[in-house]
Amino acid sequence: MSRPSRVASTASTALPSVHTAYSLTLRVLHWLTALCMFVVIPLAWYMTSLDRHDPMRGNWINLHKSIGLTVLLLTLIRVVTRLSGNAPPLPASIPAFEQTLAHIGHGLLYVILFAMPISGYINSYGGGHPVNWFWLFQVPGVVPQDKALGHLGGQIHALLAWATYALIAGHVLAVIYHQLIERVDILGRMTGRAARR
Repeated sequence: MSRPSRVASTASTALPSVHTAYSLTLRVLHWLTALCMFVVIPLAWYMTSLDRHDPMRGNWINLHKSIGLTVLLLTLIRVVTRLSGNAPPLPASIPAFEQTLAHIGHGLLYVILFAMPISGYINSYGGGHPVNWFWLFQVPGVVPQDKALGHLGGQIHALLAWATYALIAGHVLAVIYHQLIERVDILGRMTGRAARR
């Protein structure tokens, strides 16, 4: 091998690798969370439409709470996993202003994914209604039974629901915009397709 070739080879191996897709763990956590959210939201609409005396209402509510606490657990694992590794940067073709908006949107989504289950938990346990996680075991209660506290948790939960709808809609529309209009494969970062290129 000639000297220029050896120098070029050494230089190429010295460059840090740039990951264009999220790790498999983060991708799985993302899609599991998305699945839970797209189930728990319609479930909330359905269970609140039921008559208070409907014999199945309690089961639907417990299922809603179980999925919500699952979202909390998935989000916690996701944050720890993300902090322990490197998230791929957004494509350079996306303007800086849009990248800033994306980072703010992602940050707010994480806040919501924590705040919604926690406020629901406070609402439930403050009101004296323990959660039986998927009918397997009762979730430990760390919130005192207090009607005022439970009511506050319920109010926060209801208000945050509207923020959840807005953030999820914005997230989905941003992906569609980048994929179909700007022709930037932003979705490939979360499907693993970008890593195979």
